[in-house]
Amino acid sequence: MMFDSIAECVAAYRSGKVSVREAITTQLEMLRSVDETLHAVAWFEDEAVLALAAQRDEVFARDPTSIGPLHGVPITVKDWIDVEGFPCVGEFPRLDRRPTVDATVVRRLRAAGAVIIAKTKAWGPEPPAAKAALHPVDTARSPGGSSTGEAISVVTRASLIGIGSDSGGSLRLPASWCGAIGFKPTYGAVPVTGHFPRVGERHDGRTQIGPMARSIDDVARIMSVISGVDPLDQSVPPVALDWSAVDVRGATFAVVDPLVEGFEVAAEVGAALERSATQLESIGLRRVAWREPFFGPALDITNRYWMRSTQTGSQVDQQLMDWDKYRHQCAKKSANIDVLLGPTTLTVAPLRSPVTGDHFVCTLPASLTGAPAIAIPAGIDGNGLPLSVQLIGRLWRDQQLLSVARLLV
Repeated sequence: MMFDSIAECVAAYRSGKVSVREAITTQLEMLRSVDETLHAVAWFEDEAVLALAAQRDEVFARDPTSIGPLHGVPITVKDWIDVEGFPCVGEFPRLDRRPTVDATVVRRLRAAGAVIIAKTKAWGPEPPAAKAALHPVDTARSPGGSSTGEAISVVTRASLIGIGSDSGGSLRLPASWCGAIGFKPTYGAVPVTGHFPRVGERHDGRTQIGPMARSIDDVARIMSVISGVDPLDQSVPPVALDWSAVDVRGATFAVVDPLVEGFEVAAEVGAALERSATQLESIGLRRVAWREPFFGPALDITNRYWMRSTQTGSQVDQQLMDWDKYRHQCAKKSANIDVLLGPTTLTVAPLRSPVTGDHFVCTLPASLTGAPAIAIPAGIDGNGLPLSVQLIGRLWRDQQLLSVARLLV
């Protein structure tokens, strides 16, 4: 049995229509079928996964009232996040590494009843025998990176929920090109303990773990489980976030168009952006103007960030100063704006080629400011390729951002 949402999944188990083991068996068969053609999976551990699924059924049989909010929900996890029982090699494909402790987000998901069914590929170095992950609509196209396998698995329904990470757009870019929803929460909302390679606010200051899904409600359900304070991650403040929907009528939004700054935007991407703006206005949001540089400065600062190891001390100092200045200016410019609407990427998925920094032009601003951002499907182009728009919210107003996103999907 395949599920369209977390709510449907848990309800099916509660009603007795299907057991967790039966559903996970079907999900693994689907995932293996997808992997045979699109090569989205890094690691399978079917025997251990099915044993855990059987344990979930035993818990339900003993006490149906004791199951968690994600009971039996099949989830895949990017191979940069530790899952006990699975290998996790991150950017080091020749490393023989099998963690014995779950990342904090994985521990929370499992405590809520979820079943991690596989680890998915990230773009980058691969073992010599590995095959590159392929786009789910057109295998001649790039699926994006770096949470690549998650996007492929979610849009093909081989996974109900994907857990990835996003530094400069690594959730949002593949979500955009493949047709999924990819959510980067406010920086610090979700612990990154157990991300491999290790990341932290001093050296990184951008990376967030977040979900991919096919519905905003599922994004909110996952976030209610994985967000919150972790003693091992000092970047997570004691801020309690409410993930329920809120009324956003009367909220303000502005369109941030890279074309204004001289970036070439595909015509159908631009049309999708304007359709989304018109839809938000028709629902009752108020559109305000935005004419400030946004994408160009972010690309410049990020390019210098990526080159820090080759720079002098004074150059690194200048990059950090410019980064702080950019964050401050963005906060001032958007003080009276609830949501920024723009494209997630400048084009639909291009013909297969290496993913470069320029592909992340539209996703970099939210990474530098730490603001929550979400990529959402916005139709298809003339070749059947997914279109996407991005919404960027205010810091720690993630629930408002998701509520606006609900109006567009």
